[in-house]
Amino acid sequence: MAQDDNTAAAKKQRYSGYYNQPAKSDDSLLTAVGPGTPCGDYLRRYWQPFLIASELGELPLAVRLLGEDLVVFRDKSGTLGLLHKHCIHRGVSLEFGIIAERGIRCCYHGWHFDCDGTVLDTPAEPETSRIKHNFCQGAYRVVERHGLLFAYMGPPEAEPEFPLYDALCVPGQVMAPFRMPLPCNWLQIVENAADPIHNAYLHAIMSASGSQFSVAFKVLPALDFVETPLGFLSMATRKVRDHVFIRAGELMLPNVAQFPAGNNAVDKESVRAFASLTRWAVPVDDHHSFYIGTAQWDEHGITRSANLDDYGVGKMPLIGQTADRPYYERQIEPGDYDAMVSPGPIVNRKSEHLGTTDRGVVMIRRMLAAAINATREGKAPALPRLPAGGAPVRTYAHETVLRLPLADALPDKSALGAFGNRAAKVFIDMDDIADSRRDAVARERIEKILREACDAIGQPA
Repeated sequence: MAQDDNTAAAKKQRYSGYYNQPAKSDDSLLTAVGPGTPCGDYLRRYWQPFLIASELGELPLAVRLLGEDLVVFRDKSGTLGLLHKHCIHRGVSLEFGIIAERGIRCCYHGWHFDCDGTVLDTPAEPETSRIKHNFCQGAYRVVERHGLLFAYMGPPEAEPEFPLYDALCVPGQVMAPFRMPLPCNWLQIVENAADPIHNAYLHAIMSASGSQFSVAFKVLPALDFVETPLGFLSMATRKVRDHVFIRAGELMLPNVAQFPAGNNAVDKESVRAFASLTRWAVPVDDHHSFYIGTAQWDEHGITRSANLDDYGVGKMPLIGQTADRPYYERQIEPGDYDAMVSPGPIVNRKSEHLGTTDRGVVMIRRMLAAAINATREGKAPALPRLPAGGAPVRTYAHETVLRLPLADALPDKSALGAFGNRAAKVFIDMDDIADSRRDAVARERIEKILREACDAIGQPA
């Protein structure tokens, strides 16, 4: 016991690197994604985007996804195929395959595979050969939606319906797909989304150029994490001059996140019930991943850029999302890429010292661990379900800017947090409201909450 006390004291002294070695990390439950791993099996139960549709040309394309080497192609009839990379005959890569009217042929011996993996022909074999009836090339279903290609890699008998999210179905909407590769584990991207306080520091207070997020983000917010049917809202509520400003991103299990834009100057009132960006954090393997999705905007939405050319493979109109700047520039003004990648391919979470602002990070880890363990036990994971009548899946990311009726309204973090929490539940409780009316109804209900907050301090609004 005395030795333990001495060690603990030594860790607190100056120049104590010798005693403060990081603990050995072991969080493979959340980070190992290959075939047969608990997390990998869980992630395979969902549709995963893996490519911008325009990346796929006339030739097969080799891709790596969830630790598997695959080849994606579009046959001459227009059907998409996603097959195991190596031909089941002699292992030659199908990235050198010959696209057929139906499926693809291996260049080596002409074995012909349909897009579902069925062996259609083994031309060098005798006509009496039963080989093509006895084997199948590994294949996964793939669909094109929102300018992206999505794969389902789980058990075919458990294939879920494709989730159409309401934020991606707004009439008159413009969409810009993007894909951003990162040399780190997928969970580091997810945790970044669960950490709203980093928006204040990384993107505003510590930003050398001041051009990452608007100056409004320099105001430290009250944080909250309000549960939704598929995850939770990662919320920041601020009092900026004479306005209250709520920004709520949404995390949906296992790896979907939606955000409002980060450039709201908080100089006029607005209530927006839909996100302006949707992204998935998708594993390539344990040490590599990408986030992929779309920026979306319409006549009512605030967006970072309405220029489609600003988005693409390794392209987004926000500084610090890639390593393409000179290293010294990244040191002067780091961004999300540097924050997510610099801890290493897999963060050593046992060496962390979490604080009160890390509650969202803790929540997402616990939710994912529970979902992975439930899947291991044979339970069906929670999936986004389309409501009756084919309506899209409801999402709850939102942004609100309202003028304060009184200068001393919402005077502290406690009052701000309580107001933001009540406002969040307004959006969550609007499933019966038509999409076209959600902004207006939300504004009316939140203004009522704001008036009640003013009444609570004993003055008329």
